[in-house]
Amino acid sequence: MSSGKKITVGMLILALSGLLLGGALGYVLTHTYMSNKVLNEMLKEGYVLTNDATATADDIVNGKSGFVDGQLVMGNIRVFDTSDATATSSVIVKGKTAYINGELVVGALPVSYGEDIMPTTTGINVQGGQYLAEDIIIRGCKDLLASNIRKGVEIFGITGTYYIEPEPEPDGGE
Repeated sequence: MSSGKKITVGMLILALSGLLLGGALGYVLTHTYMSNKVLNEMLKEGYVLTNDATATADDIVNGKSGFVDGQLVMGNIRVFDTSDATATSSVIVKGKTAYINGELVVGALPVSYGEDIMPTTTGINVQGGQYLAEDIIIRGCKDLLASNIRKGVEIFGITGTYYIEPEPEPDGGE
C-alpha cells in the first residue's frame, strides 16, 4: 500500500474509531495512536513540520518563499549579482570597500589631498595612480604678460613683446 493510501486509511480509522468508541475517551486513545502513525507516514512522504521554523521574511531572498509555523512567508531580502563587476582594489579608494564577485574588496588606491603649486624654474610632477580628493591649484601671475617679457623670449607659452631702444653710442669725447 502506498504512503498516500496509508495516510488516508489512517485518517479514516481515526474518524471511524471516534464514532465507534464514542465520547472523549475513544477520541483521545485513537487520536494519540493514529496521530503519531499518520505523522510518521507524512514525514516518510517528504512532508516537513514547520512549527519549529524561525525564519522571517528578512531571512528569505526576495521572490522566494518558505513555510514558517504553517504559514507561507514571502522573502524580502534583496541580493545583488556582482559577478560582472570589473573593479579591483587598485581602483577603489584606500579604506573604502566594495563587493566584487560576491567577495568584499578593500580599496588600495592612494588618496591625494589638494595643494597650491607656484610655478618655478623646474617642472612639477603630480603623480598619477591616485584619487584626487581636493583641487590642485596652480597659481597664476597677473604680471605674466607679453608686454612684460623681453621681445623674442617665451615664458610659459607667452612670447614677449617688450623692446628697449638701444642707447646711442657716446661720441669719442668731443
